[in-house]
Amino acid sequence: MDLKKYLKLPKIAASPKDLLTAVLAAAAVISIAFCGWTLLMNYTETGRVTEFSHHVAESEADLFILSGEISSHMQSRRDYPLIAEYDAWMRKLGAIAEYGRGLTLYHRHVIAADRVPDAYTGAQDAYVRALDNLNRAFSLWSSAAGAYDAKAYSAADANFAGADQAWKDYITAIEDYNQELRKAEEGGEDYNQEPLKTEED
Repeated sequence: MDLKKYLKLPKIAASPKDLLTAVLAAAAVISIAFCGWTLLMNYTETGRVTEFSHHVAESEADLFILSGEISSHMQSRRDYPLIAEYDAWMRKLGAIAEYGRGLTLYHRHVIAADRVPDAYTGAQDAYVRALDNLNRAFSLWSSAAGAYDAKAYSAADANFAGADQAWKDYITAIEDYNQELRKAEEGGEDYNQEPLKTEED
């Protein structure tokens, strides 16, 4: 039995106008979906930058106080000529240094875990490097205090010298961070690039 004789499918007649309308509608849906995805990605990236900036601000606030304390303590070093007074000075240095080690390590873990957009990875890396250098400085100051207590004075002096260098490396890394942050905020402009020469030059 030939079913084709009895089974008739309705014919679909689509005019060019109808086809154009359908194509435009599909394109509109795709465009809306793309715009929505773009807005979502921009919102997500903005949130990540905001979170990173918040963590850096918290770190800077803590380190401002800590840096002032260690700087003030270092400047008072010459004020204690007596051995007993200098012993007390070294013990306080050890306490400050141990606190500094823990604080810098905490902020280092928080900021290194931030998922920043690609444009901000340079700034993130520089700030993490700054915290690593500062942590090393505090570690060496702590070691200097321990060496002094053990009467290993040459080792104490060597640790002081290493801490001074680590502090300088910290300052350099902070300068790198500020430069990388400006580049990220202004669209990746190269601040190390020499100005273009004009024909008048």
